[in-house]
Amino acid sequence: MGLAPRDTTAGVAVVFSPWTSAANTVAQSVAHHGRFMRFGGAPFIAVVMPENDRYVDETLAMGAWLVLDSRLLAACSTAFSTSAAAI
Repeated sequence: MGLAPRDTTAGVAVVFSPWTSAANTVAQSVAHHGRFMRFGGAPFIAVVMPENDRYVDETLAMGAWLVLDSRLLAACSTAFSTSAAAI
């Protein structure tokens, strides 16, 4: 998959369901040996530094919707910035 992280040492963006609270996002994102870095533009998206090679698979198995390359999240968040002029 093109959105999957190739190099997890650069961090990953973990996307949970939109109704996930900020507290649950943090708790779930660190449950499988990840270090929370920041939110990814919404309280259900976390940018995490995985601490082992199994992080992505374990996090997806426990309910994350997506685990993405964090650089893609940064690119998308600037492309869809609320400061952009309305069409």
